[in-house]
Amino acid sequence: MPGRAHRREMRRRTLVREIELADGIHPVTGCEGYAAARLLVRLHGRPVGWLVLRTEGAPVLSPLELRLRMAEELGWDIVRATLARRLAPPPPPAATKISVVVCTRDRTALLRRCLQALLSLEGEDHEILVVDNAPSSEETAHLVAGLPVRYVREDRPGLDWARNRGLAEARHPIVAYTDDDAVVDPGWLRALARAFADPGVAGVTGLVVPLELESEAQNWFELRYGGMGKGLIPRTFVPSDLTPEALLATHHAGVGANMAFRRDVLQALDGFDPALDVGTPAQGGGDLDLFHRLLAAGHALRYASDALVWHQHRRTMPELWRQLYQDGRSFGVYLMKCCHSPGVRRRDVLRFALRRWVPWLVGRCLLGLLGRGALPQPLLHASLRGALTAPLAYRRAYRRDAQVRAVKT
Repeated sequence: MPGRAHRREMRRRTLVREIELADGIHPVTGCEGYAAARLLVRLHGRPVGWLVLRTEGAPVLSPLELRLRMAEELGWDIVRATLARRLAPPPPPAATKISVVVCTRDRTALLRRCLQALLSLEGEDHEILVVDNAPSSEETAHLVAGLPVRYVREDRPGLDWARNRGLAEARHPIVAYTDDDAVVDPGWLRALARAFADPGVAGVTGLVVPLELESEAQNWFELRYGGMGKGLIPRTFVPSDLTPEALLATHHAGVGANMAFRRDVLQALDGFDPALDVGTPAQGGGDLDLFHRLLAAGHALRYASDALVWHQHRRTMPELWRQLYQDGRSFGVYLMKCCHSPGVRRRDVLRFALRRWVPWLVGRCLLGLLGRGALPQPLLHASLRGALTAPLAYRRAYRRDAQVRAVKT
């Protein structure tokens, strides 16, 4: 198990802020009560690196201290980012019209904060659609009434039903999705538009960073488990460059809280699979399945690290345990669906599972038993326990989906 020092560290609060180098380096205030500050350093909106500093009880981090640590830890990264910006050719004209879809269910407070950020977005012609998924009250409808957003109600429960309803209602050629517990960066749409300026790109994902690290659970998830971020380096996933195993590892491509697609491509793929994700026995996997089907159909998927979203991680340990359990279950369901998908060889899925996924699950648990795990024991076991329920969850998910479709028709 993690040592006592690690446990104490995870119980401490970490201040999360950003530094935009183009605006100059200013003092970081509000450090009282925080053990450390985790600062995302950016240059003209593009992430350069993370700077982590001990606050030592000081209420302010001075510009001098920030400059010294930045030069020591991120100096060459800043030089490379500066040269890349100056030497890069001017970007081509970007697609501008984007439909932003937020799917929600009975989380009015989170949605209010999400919409505040969306309504403050810079640039690009866009619309905002709120898809209210099987709500238990009219609170969401009352919240959005009078706001410059479109409200749609989807009574079939399940996140992917809501996502597909957003696709059907979207008016613009690009459809972007974010979650109600996320806060989009002001330049999010501009970054997505830049990525879609390449006509060969059919889908774009982006960086997801923590909105806060105020609790033990949030610290464990982001700093030890790895969080939702997929790195600060942009890259393009091209199907012809991927091995069968890499084609299955779509969890490296992004997450559903920050993704966008060309509407016509998404429609040609029949949208998201409503048997999957939150609100179904699968409890997730809808985004991974869509990424896989998009790549398998021969389309390129771009990870744009400057398309940034801030996400509120689970605040309590029981919530985090449940999330990791659901991650294990949903990834297993996703792999089982791949096994039954035309054009996917079962031996490739089995090879991926036996070579990469199962050793990762079991290895983490064994390291925990040896006292060398990165997480507390209950969290180390959560993903494995969830994975063991995947076969039953797969059958239940598609049985339930058939029942939902039958009722609707």
